[in-house]
Amino acid sequence: MDGRLRALAIRSAFLFLLSLVLVAGFWYHREFYQIGFTNLLIIGGFVTFLVIWAARLAMTGELPRGRASGELTFTLDEATVDRLRRTAARVRKPQSQVVREAVKDYAERVGKLSEEERTRLLKLFDTVVPAIPLRPVARVDAELRAIRAARRRGGRRQGRRAR
Repeated sequence: MDGRLRALAIRSAFLFLLSLVLVAGFWYHREFYQIGFTNLLIIGGFVTFLVIWAARLAMTGELPRGRASGELTFTLDEATVDRLRRTAARVRKPQSQVVREAVKDYAERVGKLSEEERTRLLKLFDTVVPAIPLRPVARVDAELRAIRAARRRGGRRQGRRAR
């Protein structure tokens, strides 16, 4: 029998036996039924829930929880899956480890310049730097003061011609 079917059969049998025990318990405590139908549903439903939850805890050995917090599901195309499998086989590591290392490597490279971008910016820098005029600082400061003064005066004083 397939492993999953066997586990399902065992769990179902255990749940059936648990249900029989619960019914027998309600019959044994028949004076419990005197509290009324609504109270019986609420209290009995809660007790049944707790018993089944405790049985599940006892069978699995861990508290029920959803998917692991660090576990994700991705859809990859066939070429990427094939590349991942070949890489994992070549380095003799699990595919999950290969993915973790690839993400780490990518995160380290993000924001850094590629070799082409770096070369292009260095060439641009090499053309811009020689164009910077070699003048004394005092002359540059005097030129900047003259520009600022002209801007404060309002620029051109000539009137506009009507068209």
